[in-house]
Amino acid sequence: MKLSLLIAVWGIGWCALASASEPVWVQDLNVLADDMMEGREVGSKGSKRSREYLIQRYAEIGIEPLPALNNYGQPFSAIRKNKPLAGTNVVGQLKGELERYIIVSAHYDHIGRKGRRIFNGADDNASGVAAMLYLAAQSQQSGRQCHQVFLASDAEEHGLLGARAFVASDVVAAKSIFVNLNLDMLSQPGGRKEVLVSGNLSHPAFNGLIEDIELASNMPMIATDEKRRVGRYPSLADRRKVSDHAAFAEQGIPFLFLGVGRHNYYHTPRDTASRVNQSFYGETVRIAWQYLQKLDALCAKADGQP
Repeated sequence: MKLSLLIAVWGIGWCALASASEPVWVQDLNVLADDMMEGREVGSKGSKRSREYLIQRYAEIGIEPLPALNNYGQPFSAIRKNKPLAGTNVVGQLKGELERYIIVSAHYDHIGRKGRRIFNGADDNASGVAAMLYLAAQSQQSGRQCHQVFLASDAEEHGLLGARAFVASDVVAAKSIFVNLNLDMLSQPGGRKEVLVSGNLSHPAFNGLIEDIELASNMPMIATDEKRRVGRYPSLADRRKVSDHAAFAEQGIPFLFLGVGRHNYYHTPRDTASRVNQSFYGETVRIAWQYLQKLDALCAKADGQP
């Protein structure tokens, strides 16, 4: 991984954070969850540094800016709790052969710092962003049939603002989007080693998809579209609204959401890279790649259909 830009800008040893002996998704997570990023609070210096890092990684992978945007950045503004809030999504695409789109999303913001305490957000959601970068690199190498857009969204922690701004902007027409694959919290099992999947009922073509991928992996997958209690967090029973995929669902766009249950490190300063369960994380990253491959095949079958 080339980190020369970051070293030049900040004058620090980022290569030490990106050890070549670790999988690339762990390398990216380590950088995004480092103290230098200051918890990636929207509008902060740490957020800007994270964004610069993501833009560099997009360029390295070969992700191109969308034609409707001048570059990878998509600024937006909103009013949150009677205060103005400005954020910036990082958006790019890998072109396919068919005029259908898969939007792969993962929010890069977190909750920042409180005094001297930094909320690094390793699982929430450096893990999802790092997985997304890996999926993009794999897709660049193996090819794809439908266009793939990679959306690193901002201000998810403030009410899905970045994802909603992306959908509202129509830089990719909603009618041309086949599915949103949203990745949020993949590296820390919430009690049990299992992946929670939502959106399996959002499109008829997804029938049986979870079962197929579960059979090909060593990881149990729990479909959560049916409203029910999950662990000791009944508010997470219906996961259709807990992350950026809700912004797509609100516009009738099918989605699949991969994540884990809440855990003891959630939204605490203990959510650090050193506590990531690397074996579990490796499995969830590979599962996410299987989903993207399956979705691309389904997208190709759906091309030309309303």
